[in-house]
Amino acid sequence: MSSGTIKAIEDRLREIRQAFNSQDLKTFRSYFWTNPKFLHIDHSGRLDQGWGAFEEALDQEFRYLDNVKLSFKNPRIQVFEDRFSSVVLEWNLLQVDPTGHEVETGGHLSMALVLFPGKDWRVVTSHFTSLNQTPGAT
Repeated sequence: MSSGTIKAIEDRLREIRQAFNSQDLKTFRSYFWTNPKFLHIDHSGRLDQGWGAFEEALDQEFRYLDNVKLSFKNPRIQVFEDRFSSVVLEWNLLQVDPTGHEVETGGHLSMALVLFPGKDWRVVTSHFTSLNQTPGAT
């Protein structure tokens, strides 16, 4: 595993976050494997089978929300044969609806990325888990 490979994956994570925060669905889409076999599990447990299902859910969220701010922290990246990667990190998402109501969630995210021939690293599956963020919980 080369340091260049790790940097490329870290760059891809930054680009994914930036595209999401700017609610740029077209650019966000380019970082994922847009295949019917793609799987996305969100923090509520919703399973989107196929890129189209996930894209439709994202499009609805982006249309409804006034602002989003996704952040990633402490990525743990494992690379296999410089063409497959597993990433686990902490995520936090602040969502603001048109009335100004804010909802903040966070947890862990695991992703599998593949280096496609002649292309960049693409996410082939993602799974968000939510951590209980109830104030005062122990």
